[in-house]
Order: sequence, then structure tokens, then C-alpha cells
Amino acid sequence: MGKLIYNKRMKAVVLLLQTVLAGIMVYALLTIGFWMEDNYSLQEMSKEYEATDLFFRQMDTIISNKIRGKKNTDLFETNGAFDGSQEIDIQSFGTTGSYVSDMNTTYLLSDLLEFVENGGQERLHAKITEAMKQANNNRRMAGELLGKKSDELETILPATGITIAECSKWYLDSANFIFETYQQLDEVSREIYKRYDEYRSVQTQRWSQEAPSNLRYCVVNMTTGEIFTNTGKDDYDSAVESIEKDDAFTPLYEGERSFDIMVAGPAEALNEEAARWFMHKRLVNVNEKVYVAVDLEYPVNDELREYADAFSRRETTIWQSVTAIAVCAVLLLMGFVFTMLGAGWEEGRCTPRSAGVDRVPTELAVALSMTVAVLYLMLFTTVIPAPDRITGHYRILVAAIGASAYFVALVVCKSFVRRIRTRTLWSNSICLMLIRTWRKVTSARAASGQLLFAYIIFVILNFLFLLFGRVGIFLMFVLDMAVLLYLMRDMTGKQSVYEGIQQISKGDFDYKIDTSTLQGETYEMAKAVNEMGDGLREAVDAIVKNERLKAELITNVSHDIKTPLTSIVNYVDLLKREQLPDERIRHYIDVLDQKSQRLRQLTEDLVEASKISSGNIELQMVKLQFQSMLQQAYGEFAERFEEHALCVVWEVEKEPICIMADGRQLWRILENLLGNIYKYALEGTRVYVELGREDRTAYLTLRNTTKETLTVDAKELMGRFVRGDKSRTTEGSGLGLSIAQSLVQMQGGTFDLSVENDIFQVTVTFPVIPEEEVNKP
Repeated sequence: MGKLIYNKRMKAVVLLLQTVLAGIMVYALLTIGFWMEDNYSLQEMSKEYEATDLFFRQMDTIISNKIRGKKNTDLFETNGAFDGSQEIDIQSFGTTGSYVSDMNTTYLLSDLLEFVENGGQERLHAKITEAMKQANNNRRMAGELLGKKSDELETILPATGITIAECSKWYLDSANFIFETYQQLDEVSREIYKRYDEYRSVQTQRWSQEAPSNLRYCVVNMTTGEIFTNTGKDDYDSAVESIEKDDAFTPLYEGERSFDIMVAGPAEALNEEAARWFMHKRLVNVNEKVYVAVDLEYPVNDELREYADAFSRRETTIWQSVTAIAVCAVLLLMGFVFTMLGAGWEEGRCTPRSAGVDRVPTELAVALSMTVAVLYLMLFTTVIPAPDRITGHYRILVAAIGASAYFVALVVCKSFVRRIRTRTLWSNSICLMLIRTWRKVTSARAASGQLLFAYIIFVILNFLFLLFGRVGIFLMFVLDMAVLLYLMRDMTGKQSVYEGIQQISKGDFDYKIDTSTLQGETYEMAKAVNEMGDGLREAVDAIVKNERLKAELITNVSHDIKTPLTSIVNYVDLLKREQLPDERIRHYIDVLDQKSQRLRQLTEDLVEASKISSGNIELQMVKLQFQSMLQQAYGEFAERFEEHALCVVWEVEKEPICIMADGRQLWRILENLLGNIYKYALEGTRVYVELGREDRTAYLTLRNTTKETLTVDAKELMGRFVRGDKSRTTEGSGLGLSIAQSLVQMQGGTFDLSVENDIFQVTVTFPVIPEEEVNKP
């Protein structure tokens, strides 16, 4: 596991696997809750199907659908056929029966359906809403506004052929009549069309009272006398008698509800759950008479039969879900431990690393996490129903929400583990920021105290002057103007100090701030800035002089060494050509050859560095294909990389990238960079080479793992004669990176170097030749 916690792909797979396992676990919990009716007790396992809420919900659905189907049939049919000529009074519709009480508000059924289909109801609803907004929810004013638009709103007429707007003139409060009638027309037409949709589409054979069913029922609305039954009888007693004669059906419940209070004897219910259910559930009215029986063999394939078959497998399903929960819990625990162990660690790094989300202050991250937790808690406790109400695809959706909650919790835990490992839990906190701010304030309490004291005196004087009437107001004005002039003068002085600092920061060390008009702290600051400019100028002059002397010394020494060194190289070459019999002497000559060649390379690098620093190099800028130059340079080092078992990972853009550069100097840059990798890269590791284009810039990035952890920062490493190995036992002069940087900058590019522990990365950029100029001669 030690190496796996560093593998980014493995960590992503484990994170995804944990999320899936969390979803499966939630799904299994919901399954158990559904079959045990949200009562996680072993006693629930002994319940019969006919004693569960699941059974009664399906029973209620079947009876309610059949009753609604009967009502739809009565509304739309006459003698078994659709009848659009029926009259509907929109004022009395849906109260105690659809009887006609006022012909002025009575419409044909077909007209109401056509009103909705042609968009009249939608336009009327929009105009009612608009009128209420314009009238600030005043119904009478809204009625007046609607009455003015009656011609476009009343696309159908009542049975009398007179519009509602005309009828309103017969009423004392005509505007209120128009508003209420239009509102009733809107609501009734929408409700009738909804039921018409059910009648045409939703109403299947199961909605028919004559359709086969595992239930026999008879429900009487004691207020209206309506009877709903699937026995084919016309009265309650006959229906009950026919049900009782059928031995296949077992009485489930019999009772009578009066003013919403159900009265039934203990013997008139199949079980206690049935008595409890019907006690609180009415079917048609607060005054009703109910008789229900059920065929316990469930011969008809309806909802009761489907859930009865599933209920018979309930125990097996529950134990399978328990097993799944146990397995998922163990795997989740293992995955959680793995994720926490790998939090912050990355492949190729020896120290933990923070992520972007960890930049959020600790207290703010805690607050956001708690907010998300509360939102999820509200979602699960208020929006999502109890497990015994969740079925089918909705259960999958809830499981997905649960999985997302686990994923968010895992991300939060990883963030806090990374903060602990990178020691940013406290350093990136708001509390620490407040403590540091308070320390700064207290450290400057002397100046702050003086300012506060002056401000208190200023406020007291202003209040005192107000006590002296007009003279006091004049004195207060004089005081305020004096303070304003002082502040403006002080601000002008600070502005001059700020400008002086800006000029010095730009390199103008001869710039002096005029201190003749300054006083107090501003004068002291200006004087200090002027002295700082003098000190910086002297320091820069000394550095420039030392650099010039150093460059001259290096150049002179290099030229002095070059002549005798050439003789040494030539004489060593002559000795190598002699066929000397002594093996030791030949070995000595080989050592002399290696060291003289290394010394020769060093002198050439010194001369090259001297030329670059003095600007004595002429560049021959031509069009070059970056990919081709890189491949050629790598070809020179391919065998040497293989000797050190360096595996090169290429990521090079396929489209040609053309740049303007000096071919010889670009070759020297690539040679220095690849040679640097060969000398200092850890054997058996990967070298990453990336060449691409970003906007109008070509970039080359080389990244490798060094043999030793680099303690030198990037800026120091690019200096002359600075090498990564402090012992200086490896090959190299310490000039390669410095020369490469100078050559890149001379050709209009940029050279960026970054070092982090044992990861060394160089990025070189050059301007890309525009595509329209690539093919020009």
C-alpha cells in the first residue's frame, strides 16, 4: 500500500469506488426500510402482508382510482357514450354535484374542453394574474381591468349566449362578479380538462368498476347518496350481501363515518391495522359508509398481487440487503483509511502538498462544510419521504443523493487531513490573521494612541463650540478647515515620499525628495528614503565594479590558460598514438586526456560566458522548426540516457512549431539542458519532455528527478559556477544553465527554472512565427 497511496490514478479509482459503495449501502438501507415500513425491529418481520401499510396503500390506490374513474364516466358519458352537450354550471361544479343553478354561468362541456384546447384558459389565467399585480391584489379593481378586455377573453359563451361582462351589469357589484366568475371559469375549465385527459388516456381497464380486482368494495356518500361499488349492485345492502355470499373474499373492514368520525366494531375489521387505517382515511366524504373485502389468494394480476409476490420474498431481500450493507461498510472503511493515508501525497514528491480547495481559510471551510451538511440533513428529513414511501427509480435517485453526500464528506475530510499534514490548519486560519493584526496594532500603539487622543480632543472641541451659538459654529468651521488643511498638507508630503520610493524602485537612485516643505514624521521618512537611495547607488556601483573586474579576470585567465592547454592536449594526443607497451602508462595518458578535455571545455565555457556577458556574440536569426531541433539534440544524448536507464516521456505537439532563432545557439541551449539532465538526473527515473504552443508562444519544459535533494534555490542555481552537487565531484563547470539562460534571453525568449526538493524543472519559451509568415521565403 506504501506506493499505491502516491498513485494519483489509484486514489481516483478508490474515491469513485467508495462513492459507488456508499450509493449501494444507501439503496440497501432504503430497501430494508421499505419492506420493514421504516420500523427496524425484528417484530416487523412477523407481520402478514394484509397488516402492512404497503397493502393498505395499494388498496387505497385501487379503490380511489376506481371511484375517480366512475366520477369521470358520469361526467363525460351519457348512456355509455361521450356526451359533450352536457351543461356545467361553473359556480356549483365540484360542490355537492354538478347540477345547474344559474344559466348565466352554465357552459356546454364541449365548449369548456375547446376553451382549454384553443389556449383560451391559459390566456385568461395570465390576464387574471396580470390584473391582480396591477391592482395590488384588489379583486374589484382587477375585475374592472378584466372587464375592459372581455372581448378577447370570452372566446366561449354560456348557454344563454350572453357574455359574463354583459351579465355583470345586472349585479350591484359588477366588477367583483366579473373577477369571481372569470376565476371560476379558469379553475373549472382546467379541472375538467385534466379529468378529460384521465378519461381519455390514464383511465385504463383497471380504473373501471367492472374490471376484475382482488378487492370487493362498496362506498356510499351519505351526503349526496352516490354509491361506488364493483359488485354491480345499486344499493349498499345488496352489494354487501353479494360480497358476503362469495366465499373467495374475506371481509377486510366495515364501518360508517359520521362527521369524519368512523364507527366500527372490533369484529368488523380483519386486523388492528385495518381498523387504524380506515379510522383516519376517508374515501369520498366526511359522511360515508364503507365495506371492503379482499381475496387472499390474489388471483387477479393487479397492484395487490404484484406487491404480494414481492412481499413473499421480503425476508430474503432484507437479509441480502443486510449482507450488502455489511460488505459495503467494511470496504468503505478500508477505502476511507486508504484515502486518508494518501491525502496530500503525490507520486515523485517527498513532502505533502496542499490542493486548491485548501487555500480557503480554515474557519470558512468549517462553516461551508457545516452549511452543506445542514442542507443535506434538511433534504433527507423534510424533502425526501420516509423509506417505506420510496420505490423504483426514486430509490435509485435517493441512493445517488446519499452517495454524493458521502463524496462531499470525504472531500472535506481529505482537505482537513492535508491541512494537518502541510501544517496549514492554523497558519491558514482567520484567527491567526486576527491575532497578527492585533499584534501589529498593539506594536504601533504609541502612534495610534496619539492619533486617538488628538481625535478625541477634536470631537470635544466641536461639541463645545456648538454651545456658543453662531460664534461657536464659526469657530468650529475654522477648526475644521485648519484640520483639513493640515491633513491635506500631510497627504501631499506622504505622496511625495511615495513617488520617491517608486522612482528608487525603478532604479533611479539619484532621485531626491524635496524636504524643505516637510515636517514631523513625513520629513523623517523622506530623509530616510533619500539616504536609502544613496546607499543603494553606492552598493550597485560596487557590485557593477566587482562584476566587471571578475569578468575581465575570467576572460584574461581563460585566454592565458587556453594556449598552454592546447599544447597539453596536442602532446597527449601524440602520446596516445605511440604504441606504449606499459599498461599503467597508457592508463595515465587516458586520465590526462580526460582531465585536459574537461579543462578545455571549461575554458571554452568561460570564454563563451565572457562573450555573452559583454555582448560580443552575433546572432544569425533564421526560421527553425522547434520539434526538429529538439529531436536532433536528443539523438546526441539517447545512448547516454540509456546508460543511466533514464526513461524519456515525450509530450510533443504534432503540428510544426516554427520560431526565429540562431540555429547554433539554440543547439547550444538544448545541449546544455540535456547534458545537465544526463549529469545530475537520478538513474532509473523518468525524464519528462513537453513541447507545445500556447497562444503565440512556444514552450519547452524539461523535468527530472535529481540524484540529491537540492538545497539551492532556483535563482542561485542559475548563477555562474553554481552546481547542484556541493562536493563538485561530477562533471560540469556550473556555467551551463547561466549560458543557456543568457542565450535564450538574447534571442527574445524566457528561461524559467524551478526546484522543489528533488524535482528539477526548466521551461524555455520563444515567440512563435505566425502561420501566415511560416511559408514566406
